[in-house]
Amino acid sequence: MTLPRVLPAAALLFLAATASLGAEPTLCTARINAKDVVLGYDKDEARLGDTYSRRELLATRWGRHDCPSYVVLRSLTPELSDEERLPFCLRFDAESESVAGYDLGPRDAWGRCRQASRSVCNRVNQTTGAAGALTSAAARRSVQGLQALPDGSGAVILSGTGTAISGALASLGGAAAAVAASPVLLTGAAVSVVAVGGTLYACHEGE
Repeated sequence: MTLPRVLPAAALLFLAATASLGAEPTLCTARINAKDVVLGYDKDEARLGDTYSRRELLATRWGRHDCPSYVVLRSLTPELSDEERLPFCLRFDAESESVAGYDLGPRDAWGRCRQASRSVCNRVNQTTGAAGALTSAAARRSVQGLQALPDGSGAVILSGTGTAISGALASLGGAAAAVAASPVLLTGAAVSVVAVGGTLYACHEGE
C-alpha cells in the first residue's frame, strides 16, 4: 500500500524550524486513526532519553510504523510542551492497529495507556482565562474535587458528571463559564476536565 504524503501541521512547522537551523529531520511513519501519517522529529534532541524508552527504541528499529510515541503525542497536542503532556497517554485501537487519540493515565513502555478504556480526550478551549480560572480554583480549593496532578505538568483535573462539571465551571464565571455550555459537558455522562498549558481538555467515553 502506498503511504499518503500527508504531513500534519505540527510536522510541517517542525520541519520548517529544523530546516532553518540547518538540521535534517528524521522522518517516521505513524498509524493514527487507521491512516498512515508521515511525521518528522530531531533524532538528536537533547531530551530524547526522557521521553523515549529503551524498549521502544528497540521496537522501532523494524516495522512500518516507527515513530516514537512522544512524537505521535506531540502531533496530537502541538499546543503543549512535553512536561504539560505528562498526564496523557496514547489510546491504541487494536482493531485498526493504530493510535485512536489520547487519554488520561500512566503510559507503558510504548507510550500507550497502561489501562485500556473507551475514554478519549479532546481540546475544548484554548484560552488562558478558562484554564487559569481552574488552576486558581484548585489552589484556593474553592471547587470540590478539583486537584492539581502531582506529575510536574502543572495540570489540574476535575472529574464527575458533565452536568456537575458544567455547574462548577459556570460558578467560576468569565471564560470558564463560557466553557460550561460545551456539548461534551451537557451530555451528563462521566467526564474529566483537564486544565494544562492554558488549554482545557475534556476526557470522556468515546466510540
